[in-house]
Order: sequence, then structure tokens, then C-alpha cells
Amino acid sequence: MNKIRLLVLSVGTRVGQNVLTVLAGRRHVLSLIATSSVANEPALFDYDAVHLVPATKAEPEAFERALLDIVARERIDLVIPCRDDDVVFLAGLRDRRPDLGRRFLCGSLEAARVIIDKWESALIATANGLPFVPSLVNGAPHERAAFSAEHGFPLIVKPRCGYASQEVYFISNETQLERALAPGDRIVQRFLGDERTISDYLAGLESRGIPLFHTFQGLKHSIQVLIAPDGAVEHVFCTTNASDRRRFKRVEPDLDPEATRIGQRCGEVFGSLGWRGPLNIQCLRSREGTLLIHEFNGRFTGATVERWLLGFDEVGTAIERFTGLRVENDRPRAAAALEAFESMVSRGADPRQVEALARDRVWRRAP
Repeated sequence: MNKIRLLVLSVGTRVGQNVLTVLAGRRHVLSLIATSSVANEPALFDYDAVHLVPATKAEPEAFERALLDIVARERIDLVIPCRDDDVVFLAGLRDRRPDLGRRFLCGSLEAARVIIDKWESALIATANGLPFVPSLVNGAPHERAAFSAEHGFPLIVKPRCGYASQEVYFISNETQLERALAPGDRIVQRFLGDERTISDYLAGLESRGIPLFHTFQGLKHSIQVLIAPDGAVEHVFCTTNASDRRRFKRVEPDLDPEATRIGQRCGEVFGSLGWRGPLNIQCLRSREGTLLIHEFNGRFTGATVERWLLGFDEVGTAIERFTGLRVENDRPRAAAALEAFESMVSRGADPRQVEALARDRVWRRAP
């Protein structure tokens, strides 16, 4: 039997591990090939083969040569990106190599840049009537003053092209706002949570000191869309995600029709821009009760496993729509859960496997 041959980029990420988890019961019809720029991530060796490649963003030309060689040599049917850098790179390669485009789980470079850049996201959303959180980038002094006067402090500042909540700060005064926008690659957004959580935290620093662990994450709304190769919206699945305890997340279906409408409309807008494949929409509810988008992702996410446990097979559907081949599960599927939980698990890599991959730049599972 000819197996579907998947190439999963950057499998050491949580997304790469999630893809493997949801495909575990279907490996009899799949060959799972992986890439990584590091050799010591334990999850690499759960795949059938791993190729050590240059870093996508730091060495794009070398990465492209390695990727094209792997696609040809391994006879890859579909390439799945797992990091934002991979999404943008693969979209650019898709535009340059339309002969390979159907093998890439992504859309056009134009659409990828809009997805990755939060300011471009805000502009596209506003132009198409999508409910995006009020945002500001750069701006003259009077524009910054007007923004802070309208939305008040705290505000939240993020890298325009950041990921995984890195370099995200809450700002509480005009001086911080000026400094936040000075680098030119930051975006300031209205804070959608309860501002008392920030003021209480700041007051607590004076009275109790700095806590070892803290989080301001409240109830998040996540919308996962798949845009088919013909540009149609294949499906929309909505969840609420709560991280109310350390190293723990609870995910439940979101049955609010407002979230579904937002997902459908976002899929239509980005489909018209040339995007294909997964589209994730991150939302929070404002103090006034309105669901507002604050960022997009053009890939599967850290909650892919939880959505699968809830009965939503986003990875299997994407493989079928982009390869034309159905991936049947060889294990009886349990009934869909009503809620799913995520917690951390410790793992270690076999030093012999790490050494072999670092030395040979390719590792294959023994038959």
C-alpha cells in the first residue's frame, strides 16, 4: 500500500508534537517525515525520519535548498508548517514554485504577511468590517495621546510579528507608551480584560513583593478555520480556552453563534486574499461584551490536540482536502469529549539518537 508522505516542519514545537499526536492512530497509512534545526528535541524521534536543516529565518537560502531536496527525495505529498517563520517562508516558496503549490499547506505570501503582522491584520480587518481590537502603531504624539485617552490604561504592547506571547507587556502610563512605540516594530492594543487585575497586581508589588508565578490570561476564544484549495471555507470550530492554573489549560466548545460568524467571515476574507489551509483567529471579549479579534495564525496551534479530543479532526480533514486521500483511523475512536485538558509532561531524548542525527543530519526509524 502506498502511504501518504507528510513533511512536518519544525516538529520540536508544540504544534509539531500535536500533529503527531492526532495522527497516532493513522500511521499505518502515513509516512511521517520531519525537519528540525536542532537535534536534541525528544519529539523528533517519534517520527519515521528526521532531517536536520538550517534555521528557516536565519539561513533562508540554505533552508530552501534543503527543503526542496527533501521534498523531491522523500516524494512528499504535503508539507505542514508548524511555526510562523515556516508559514511565511513556505508561502513565499509557493508563490515562486506554483508547480509545488498544491503540496504546501499554506496560501499566498501576501496573505501570510497579513496574518503574521498584527498591524496588517488590523488594517485588513477594519477594511472588511471584521471586529478587531483597537490598535495603534507608531503615530504622531497627538494620535498616541488620543488613543490612550479613548481606551485608557492599561494598554498591551506586542511585537507586530511576535508569537507565543514573547515580548508582550502591559503598559500603564504615557511614558511607557512612548517607549513601547519607539522601536517601530511594536503594536499597542486596547486591553480587553478587567483593568483591576493590573492595578491590583501593581499594588501587590508594593505590599507583598514580586510573585514567582503570575498570569493575566483570562478566558480566550479561539476559532479554527480551514480554507480549502479552491478558496472555500471548509469548516469553522470554536472553543473557549481557560488557563486558570499553572501549567494547565481547559478547552471547551464555544457554541456562541457570534464566534462562528466571525470565523466564517474571516475565512471568506482571507480566502479572497489567497490564503489556503488552516487559519486560527484569537479573540477576547471586551468589557462591553463584544467579541474582538486580536491576532491571526496561519497554521495548526497549541490547542490542536484539545480540538481533536472534542471531536474536531482539523489535521485529518486538511490532509484529505489537500492530497485527495482519506486518512482512516485504525483505532476505535472514543466519543468526543465535552472538555479537554492540557498539562505538561517531561521527556528526554536518547543521546544515541541525538548524536546520530547531529552527525548524519538525517535519522530514520528502524524497520
